[in-house]
Amino acid sequence: MLCPKCFAEFESGARSCPECGVQLFRNVSGIMKTSSVMIAEGEEQTFYRSVRDVPEPLRSRLIESTHGANSGTIVIADRAGKDQITQVIARRENAKERAAAREIEAPVVEPPAPAWHAFMDRSFLGLGLTVWAGIFLFLCALSLIISVFFWK
Repeated sequence: MLCPKCFAEFESGARSCPECGVQLFRNVSGIMKTSSVMIAEGEEQTFYRSVRDVPEPLRSRLIESTHGANSGTIVIADRAGKDQITQVIARRENAKERAAAREIEAPVVEPPAPAWHAFMDRSFLGLGLTVWAGIFLFLCALSLIISVFFWK
């Protein structure tokens, strides 16, 4: 634990700081989230308290650029905050590893293709069965037309 007065480190169960003697009534721990947005465009630099404070045309460009390859996040934390962030990241990585392990254990198996797919995929002289069926139907229709108009 860290003393709020002299910033000395000591055991977290103690009721007072061993260095300066300040009385501790409770162990306070928490996360304080703050944000600042600095936008530099040309020679102009502007700070905003949050993304919501950025004017709309500039906000759209900001959101678009933060989803790109050159975007990043900066986190500033004390030791307790670092420990909390480390725990959260470790839990997320463990959850990802468990999900990946479940995928490996139960691989996705595609159902076999119906039997007629194999029959239709056969080829003769480089043409598939459906192409040959189309040629056959065309020749049948052509012979029917010739027999109707040229039958004597």
